[in-house]
Amino acid sequence: MLVKIISTMLRNTYTTDDFIERLGLMRKFYNKRLFADGEDAVLRDVLRDDCDERTLTVLENWLETFTTDSIQPLVIYEALDSIQEDMMGLPAVTLYVPVRFAPEETEKFGKWFRENIQPNILVSLRIDPRATGGCSFIWKDVFYDFSLKYFIDKQREDIVASFNKYMHAK
Repeated sequence: MLVKIISTMLRNTYTTDDFIERLGLMRKFYNKRLFADGEDAVLRDVLRDDCDERTLTVLENWLETFTTDSIQPLVIYEALDSIQEDMMGLPAVTLYVPVRFAPEETEKFGKWFRENIQPNILVSLRIDPRATGGCSFIWKDVFYDFSLKYFIDKQREDIVASFNKYMHAK
């Protein structure tokens, strides 16, 4: 059952930050549903002030899938701590980018990594202005740098020689 729940959550969650945020939101919703308002609690009403429309839609899709798969709310609620622990065991790549991207762009990154690297991978996005003109990432404890700074540093001698050639030509 746990695998089914995690699979549903991973279907449209690509970053570790989103995964953790959404687990917290689900915990809040199920607290309200199971221990306060009962089955009358509506996800959108409970979480409206806590997240954006995109996240609400994702969470509603999760609930719809859980209902279709006949997974009881108490089972999901009790599994949330285990899911968060199991999430730490999922493959992850740390991606350093120069600026914060819109959620749509972040989703594109996540889809690319799942299609090209590993199907259930989570992306841990980090903002690093030094990654300007590219990115860098850590995958399987190896750091890869594809930033403009890296390539300039790598070719520094050639770049300086080119400038010197033009400076002395006057």
